[in-house]
Amino acid sequence: MKRINLILVTLALAAAFLGVEIAVVKSAAKYEPEISVVFAKKRIAAQTEISADMLYEKKINVSLAHRLSVKSIKDLEGKKAKTDIEEGEMVLNSRIGGADEMEEIKLEDKNNRLFTVEFKGDQVNGWWLATGQRVDILFVPDEKVKPLSPVQAASKGPAQESGQEGIGAAAYAQPPFCDVAPLREGGLQRLNNIRIAALIDEKGSLLKNTGRETLPKYISFEVTDKQDEFLAYAKSNGRLEVSALPWK
Repeated sequence: MKRINLILVTLALAAAFLGVEIAVVKSAAKYEPEISVVFAKKRIAAQTEISADMLYEKKINVSLAHRLSVKSIKDLEGKKAKTDIEEGEMVLNSRIGGADEMEEIKLEDKNNRLFTVEFKGDQVNGWWLATGQRVDILFVPDEKVKPLSPVQAASKGPAQESGQEGIGAAAYAQPPFCDVAPLREGGLQRLNNIRIAALIDEKGSLLKNTGRETLPKYISFEVTDKQDEFLAYAKSNGRLEVSALPWK
C-alpha cells in the first residue's frame, strides 16, 4: 500500500514539474526583447532642421522596429528631414539627411539649364506659384535700352551700338534674343511656357507646393542655353515679371 502511495505521489510530482516546465517554455516562447526607437513628437516638414524637442524615444518589440529606424535622439540632432515626417511616425534613417546636404532640382530635359532670379511678390502673382507650373516671363527694358528693329540693328555698326542708342540697344534685337523672345511694342519681350523648376526661400531651401511656412524669394527656371543668355542680359537691363495662369 505504501509502495502504491509512493508511486502516486511521484507521479503527481512529475506531473506538477511537467506543468511548470511547460508554462516556463510557453512564457519564454512568447517573450520578445524590446528596443528603443525614435518617433516624431510633432509633424516635421521637409528641410526642417531637427531638434530634440521634436522627438521622443519609445521601447517596442524588436519585430515591430523597422531595420532603418533611428535608435537614439542624439543621432538626429542638427540633421534635416528629407521628406515630411508625420506626428507619431517612426523616424527612419532614409528620411534624414545632413544639415549641409544639397537637394536636387530636377530637370525635365537633361539638356536644359537652371537659371535663378530673385523676385518681389508683386512680380510673381503674389507668390501664388507652384513648382512644375509653366509661366510666361516678361522683360520690361530700362529706358536706357532703346530697342531697335532687326532691320535697324543690322544697319548699325559695332561702334554705334554703344552710342546714344543706349547700352546694348541692338543686342537684344538680334539673335539669339530676337529668336527667343520676339520684340513687341515698347521693347517688351516674352519668354513663353517656361517651367518653374524650384521655389527657393531666403535661406536657399527648396519649398514644397503645400504646407509652406515661409515665402519664396527666388525662382529657379528650367531654360535652354539661349533663354539663359536672354535672362542674364535682362536681369541687368530691365525688369522681369512673371505672368501665370491659375495652376491645376
